[in-house]
Amino acid sequence: MILKERDTSWRKKAMELDLLLSCHLTPEHRRVVEQEKWNLQAGESAEAQVAYDLNFRFREYENWVLLHDLRLVDGNDVAQIDHLLMVRTLDFFVLETKNYARGVRISPQGEFEAYPKEGGPYPIDSPLAQNDRHILLLQRLLKRHNVIPHRMGLAQPIFHNYVMISGRGRIDRPTPDSFPNVIKGDLFYENVMRRFQKAFTFLDAVQRLPQVVRRDTLQSIGQQIASWHQPAPYPDYRKRFGISEDEIQNAGQASSCAGDHQGTGASTLRKQSKPSGDTTKAKFCFECKAPISQEEASFCFTRKDRFGGRAYCRAHQKQFP
Repeated sequence: MILKERDTSWRKKAMELDLLLSCHLTPEHRRVVEQEKWNLQAGESAEAQVAYDLNFRFREYENWVLLHDLRLVDGNDVAQIDHLLMVRTLDFFVLETKNYARGVRISPQGEFEAYPKEGGPYPIDSPLAQNDRHILLLQRLLKRHNVIPHRMGLAQPIFHNYVMISGRGRIDRPTPDSFPNVIKGDLFYENVMRRFQKAFTFLDAVQRLPQVVRRDTLQSIGQQIASWHQPAPYPDYRKRFGISEDEIQNAGQASSCAGDHQGTGASTLRKQSKPSGDTTKAKFCFECKAPISQEEASFCFTRKDRFGGRAYCRAHQKQFP
């Protein structure tokens, strides 16, 4: 059962980055804007694939609840949970998705390094530690709002921390069996969910029976968590990258490039994203840049509300419900 679908605000961000790239940016500003766009699309691609696999597996399961793109805020603390999967036994699977160019390497001490497109690996923050912080904030909110039902003190949720690596990236571990909670996204169901479902012996089932909640209770817990979601403030890319007014002057399109980030900017972005009308020129997928057929392009352009005026290949059309 899906209680919260994926956030689609990334499309507006991609549109604005495209508008900035159409302006007279300095070489350095163009580089950072292009890098931001690549990061946005890479992260979106990884999350979209994991979300598609999870939706395919759990959409019809009434004993499971699935939420995507949760942004939880508690004071100055923020947790951006990519995917949250819950079952009636009060097992919470908190999933963090990562898309590294060629994968990651993990040291025996749990230190992470990412493989770039070129060159050697470089150190990165541990995504497991990042996800642990997300779990701590979620636990804090669950306790504060008294969401979990208590039956003689036996109902204690169990949290599982998993990092999902893009299927195209490798995972180098200290030993084959170490860090089993860092896994390829497309193998999550096969390697984790089936093992989890088979792990319950009769004794395990009897011991955990007191904390198994009803389906409507599980749905209520998921709905309360979804209600805590707070969308992120829309980024001001001009301010973030220090782009000057002179740079955005481009053939009289200063207002289009500028964007006011206060409401009218969104309207401008929508106008700028409309296709020219000659859809025969749309021959490449906006996501992966692969050549596409005229039929694929026309399918997208005739559904502007769904695809935002962009053309996508059939594989990436699945990102848009």
